[in-house]
Amino acid sequence: MILDNKVQIEHMTWPEVEKAVKESSGIALVPVGAVEEHGPHLPIGTDSIETYEIGLQAAKKAGVVITPPVWFGNSRSFMDFPGTITLQPDTLKMVVRDVVMSLVKHGFNRPIILDGHGGNYGVMDILIEDIMLEHKIKTFHVRSWDLATLPKPADTPRYDGHGGSSETSVMMYLCPDDVNVKEFCDSKPEIELTKFSSVFPSPSGLYSKGPAVYPLMMGEMVKKGHHGDPGFGSPERGKGLLEVKVDALVEFLNFLKADEVKYLKTS
Repeated sequence: MILDNKVQIEHMTWPEVEKAVKESSGIALVPVGAVEEHGPHLPIGTDSIETYEIGLQAAKKAGVVITPPVWFGNSRSFMDFPGTITLQPDTLKMVVRDVVMSLVKHGFNRPIILDGHGGNYGVMDILIEDIMLEHKIKTFHVRSWDLATLPKPADTPRYDGHGGSSETSVMMYLCPDDVNVKEFCDSKPEIELTKFSSVFPSPSGLYSKGPAVYPLMMGEMVKKGHHGDPGFGSPERGKGLLEVKVDALVEFLNFLKADEVKYLKTS
């Protein structure tokens, strides 16, 4: 266990960090989220808030270190709604790179980018490849939305996704005072892209499978800024979603600590 379960690097002294490098087996989580609209009912910090909570709980259970979150991400496709703050992809890449390489310099040789926003993942994948090729360091990119899930309530719309029942559930559990239940409404995409098409960033599973990728602004798909009906959300399901995601991340972290992730060594 790390230093009486002190896992947040910002609360450590430098000698504590030095010890934590060894006690964490060189593993440090870097949460990366987004500050963007999530419909009229959810706060714009939803992605970063949820991602950091998953990482913090997992870090405590697995005995690894976690950094403060990188709040801003690639949210350019959400800029048609007030409050969204975006970084250019190259800026995001360099910010996260500098954080990761700082950790590497101090001995955290197994950094993990914990990503909480679909608009970031292409950038983060390129970044971890760059770090591997330039520095021979394996940085993992964990997509928090893919860690685990729970069945959705019966009759949940197929287009449920961004700002829909799942994210609403989590925020009802974590930040109930920031959820505006008076603004709950079903928000169905007003697009027709054929069976061949998907959207980047994908707003829901309904638009993530097709081979022809369309770049669309959120306002070109829905008027309210979210996909689905948040009325299907509940704090109970939010608690459950957090638990299964944390458990899955802990399992992965334990695999890493036990050196169960293996690959051929090359020069």
